[in-house]
Formats: sequence, C-alpha cells, structure tokens
Amino acid sequence: MKNLNTIISIVILVAIVVLVGIFTGKGSDSEEIVSIESNSSIIIENDAHDFGDIDIFGGKVSNDYVLINTGNEDVIVTSATTSCGCTEGEIEGESFGMHFGMSSEVTIPANSSVTVTGTFDPLAHGPDAVGPVTRMLMLQTNSTVTPELEVRLIANVIKN
Repeated sequence: MKNLNTIISIVILVAIVVLVGIFTGKGSDSEEIVSIESNSSIIIENDAHDFGDIDIFGGKVSNDYVLINTGNEDVIVTSATTSCGCTEGEIEGESFGMHFGMSSEVTIPANSSVTVTGTFDPLAHGPDAVGPVTRMLMLQTNSTVTPELEVRLIANVIKN
C-alpha cells in the first residue's frame, strides 16, 4: 500500500509540473512568438539577375538585391530560405540557406533599404551538372502588404 501511495504521489506531481509548463510556456523547447504586423510595403530593385553563361569550374557567383521599405513603419524579415542547397543568402550579416535559417530577425527601417546578397555555386551538384538554372531566395516578413519576397538568380552553367 505504501508503494502505491508513493507511485500515485509521483504521478500527481509529474502531472502538475506538466500542466504548469503548458500554461506558463515554461519547461518546453518552444518560444513564445509575438506577432507584430507592419502596414509598410517592401519593393525589390531588380528582383532577378541573369548571370548568362558561367563556367561550372569558375567558382561561386553573387548578386546584390536592394529591398526598399516604402512605408512609415519598420518591416521585419522574420525568416529566409533558398530553393536549393547550391544557393545561399545573406542580409545584414545574417546568412541563410536551404538547410539553415537566419539566427535572428532583420529590421528594414521605415523609408530605408537593405541589401540581400544571393550566392550560387555552379559546382555544388557535381562536375556534370550543366545547363540552365533558376534559384530563388525567399524571405518572409511581418508586412501585411508584402509578407513574402522572392529574388531569382538565373544562369546557364557550361563547361569551358
């Protein structure tokens, strides 16, 4: 009987700890997400860049894209990714790719601009991966007007 009371006490204690954790948000790995929306819009100067023919053994190629906040409120880039592992992006010192995200959010101040850089590695898929490619950088924002942004890197990978 003493063992049964001990087991019941432990089960009740565990249940209380779990319930407190659920209702307070403590004890879990998830962070509380605070969503603040912005009514500002982001425009992109030249949302696509065509590198033309690039040599597969010529090394990585990069292009800068300017994101302009045309509104009176800050816009926050909350996350970003790329369409392929051969492509990476960087915005305000925050790198991102297909398999890894930014470590923190990036603010685009009202009536200001920031640059996002896209980098494509033509050799990433091996020495025989030639032909036309289009890769994208996709950014999510807190803007109600432009919640998603996309820029493209276009090339024709050749062997010289």
